[in-house]
Amino acid sequence: MKKSFAILFIFFLLFSQNFSFSQEKAKQEVRVIAVEVPVRVLQNGQVVKGLKKEDFELFENRVSQDISTFKAISKRISPAQEILPERLKAPLKNRIFVLIFNIFDYNEFVGEAIDYFFKDIFRPNDQIVILTEDSILNVEKGQSLSDIILNLKETLKKFKVISTFSILRAYQELSQEGDRLLLALKGLSETSQSDWDREILKFYEDYLRIWLEYKKQFITPNFELYKGIIKKIKPLEGEKWAICFQQREMFPKLKNEGSIETEVRRLLETKLDPQDRAKARQIQVKQYELQRAFDLTGNFPGGKLRDLLIEANVTLHLLILKSLKILLSQDFVLSEVAADYENCYRQISVSTGGTSILSSNILEALKEAAVKEDFHYLLVYSPEDSSVQKERKIEVKVKKEGTDVIYLKRFIGKEPPPITITDFQSGFKKIKFNLRNYARVKTEGRVHGFADVKITVFDDSSNKVFSEGKTLELIKDDILISLNFNKLRPGHYFIIIEALDRISNGKDVFSSAIKL
Repeated sequence: MKKSFAILFIFFLLFSQNFSFSQEKAKQEVRVIAVEVPVRVLQNGQVVKGLKKEDFELFENRVSQDISTFKAISKRISPAQEILPERLKAPLKNRIFVLIFNIFDYNEFVGEAIDYFFKDIFRPNDQIVILTEDSILNVEKGQSLSDIILNLKETLKKFKVISTFSILRAYQELSQEGDRLLLALKGLSETSQSDWDREILKFYEDYLRIWLEYKKQFITPNFELYKGIIKKIKPLEGEKWAICFQQREMFPKLKNEGSIETEVRRLLETKLDPQDRAKARQIQVKQYELQRAFDLTGNFPGGKLRDLLIEANVTLHLLILKSLKILLSQDFVLSEVAADYENCYRQISVSTGGTSILSSNILEALKEAAVKEDFHYLLVYSPEDSSVQKERKIEVKVKKEGTDVIYLKRFIGKEPPPITITDFQSGFKKIKFNLRNYARVKTEGRVHGFADVKITVFDDSSNKVFSEGKTLELIKDDILISLNFNKLRPGHYFIIIEALDRISNGKDVFSSAIKL
C-alpha cells in the first residue's frame, strides 16, 4: 500500500516552522529546570544492563547532584522479531533521521538501500535531514514519496558525477606533471640535468597542492555545518538517529614500482656528492610531507562531533562499503584514503550506542543496523543554579569496576539558532530564498551582521554554469534574496547555496534539483 506523505521530508518544516517555534520558546525561558544526561556503560565492549539508580554518582562542576529521575532506555529503529506483539501496539514515537551519504560513486546497491529505508523504515510523521558532500539535500513541498526517492537517487548520481569528474581531473593533472618530470629526469627535455632537484620538488609540491584541494572539497567534514544541523534538531522531541553510508574515498597514489617512483628512487640513490645529498634530503622531506598529508585523523573533528551527537542524544549507525572504481595507469593507482576517518566514525558510533558494519551488501547492513538495540541510562537532575548562561561540566561515575562510562560531559543551555536558508523557490529563470537566524552586533550605533553567500549552479550534465559569491550586510530580522538567470536556457539544473555567518561562524548549505 502506498504511504501518504503528509508531513515531512520537507526541510521547511524542520528548519523553519519547528525551529522558529523553538526560538520563540527560548525567549520566554530564563531557567534550566532539569538537565538530562544520557549515559552508556560498556564492559569489554559489551553493554552493561541491570544497573540501578544507586549504582551512579552524578556531579556538576565537581559538586554532587541528586538524581531526580532515572530510566533505563532501550530503542531500535525497527522492532526486533523477539518483541512481543502487544508491545507493537504502543503509540509510535516521533523520530528524527539524519542520513549521511559519504559515497564516492553511486550504484544500484545504494539505490536498493534507499528504497528499503523509505518503504520499510520511514513513517509519514518522521522528520529527516539528508547530507552529501557537506551539503543538505532539499526537496520541494507537495512531492509524493516515490518522487522524493527518485529525486534523492538522481541528486546522489549528480553529486557523484561531480566528485568523480573532480578526481579524474586531479589524476589528469598529476599524470601530466608526472610525464613532464620523467622527461626532465631522463634528459629528454630542454631542462638541464643540474635542475633535477628543482623538477622533483615541483612535482611533489604540486602533488601535495592537488591532494589538499581535493581533500578540502570532498573529504574533510564541515564541522560547522554539522553543528548547525545538530543544534536545529536538538530541541525536537523524539528519538534521534543518524545513518552514515560511508564509502571509502579514493585518490590517485603513486605506485611503488611505477616509472615515476622508480626513476626518482634511482636518482636519489646515485647522488653521492655532499651537495647532491643535501638536495636529496630536501626531496625526501617533501615526500614525507605528502605521506603525512594522507593521514586524515588529525583533520577529523571526531571528539567534537561525538560530543555534539551525545548532547542531542543522536545514535549513529555506520555502514561502510568499498568503492568499485579502478584506475588504469602505469604510475598511479586509486587507493583508499579515508580509512582513518572510518575509525573515527566507528568510535563515534560506539559512543552513541550505534553499530559499525562493513559489508558489500549495503541493504543487508541497513537491515542489521535497523534492529540494533541502543541501550542507555538517562539521569536527570535539577541544578541549584538555574541560569541558562551557566557552564555545566558534568561527571558520571559508576560503582562497577572495569566499566567504560560514556556520557554528556558538558551541558549547554538554550543557544541562539544558527543562520538558516529557508523558503526557497525556483522557476521562470529565477530563484528566491530567505536568510534568517543570523547574528547581529551593535557597532557605532548600528545593529547589523554580515554573511558570505555563494550560489553555484550545475546543468544537467554536471557542468558548472554559474558561480557567484557576495558578502551581505544584514540589518533586518530576515532578508529576501532573489536572482535572475536570464542567460541560462530553460531546463533542469542543480543548485548549491552556501551561507556563512561572519559573526557567529555558523553555516548552512542548501542544495536541490531545480527547474528554471
